[in-house]
Amino acid sequence: MFHGDPVTVLTDTRGNWAVLGQLCANLTLDTNGQRQMIERNAWSTGRTCVTHVRIPGDDRVRAHFLVHERIVMMWLANVTASRITDESKRSKIELAQVELADALYQYVNARRPVREPSKLELARDLVEALEAREALEQANKVLAPKAGKWDAFMNADGLIGMTEIADILGTNVRTLTGWLVDRGIFRKQMSTHGGNRNLPRTTFQNSGHFAVKVEKSRGTKYPVAYATSEGIDMIVDLWSQQNAA
Repeated sequence: MFHGDPVTVLTDTRGNWAVLGQLCANLTLDTNGQRQMIERNAWSTGRTCVTHVRIPGDDRVRAHFLVHERIVMMWLANVTASRITDESKRSKIELAQVELADALYQYVNARRPVREPSKLELARDLVEALEAREALEQANKVLAPKAGKWDAFMNADGLIGMTEIADILGTNVRTLTGWLVDRGIFRKQMSTHGGNRNLPRTTFQNSGHFAVKVEKSRGTKYPVAYATSEGIDMIVDLWSQQNAA
């Protein structure tokens, strides 16, 4: 069977042979055109023949062009799928061609010789790996203390609230946020339910120093300012400079 249609196969000591006319008829292709294409290619040499045979459905023996089973896949790979008028059969051939291309790629790569690296190349790779590890360890020594300094105060999102920062600085949150407004880091904003709720300016949010989260209490939603580790570092530095002055 070939895509749901029967194909006559003749067998001899050299293997199996298919009737090209039947293959082409099943795919709505011109047999003479396909025969010429096959005979032009080196891969068909010694793998085609003409013999007289009576195929099922015919009332007499006729000469037929046969192709060996070894080149049927090559023939399919070289078929111009756009010439197949039956859309369902055309899609099957296109799929088969993709599968053949993948199979050929895997076969070629499986047989490709693997070059063993030289001792010099192995030594260079080892040195590069050691240097990279040493550089990473040095970077971690520099970054780890700063990154972990505020971990105890951070929430699950890696943020710290302004109240917690005020406690660290020994002040209250209103004084802290008011001071940030004076420094141009926060902007003063009146909340809808009274009082002020100062928030970081967009510039400092985009720079990764602060974040604003919308929270809800007793059915009311309101924005809340949080600092990142970079943000609290900046606040502590500026606060210390002010007190030192």
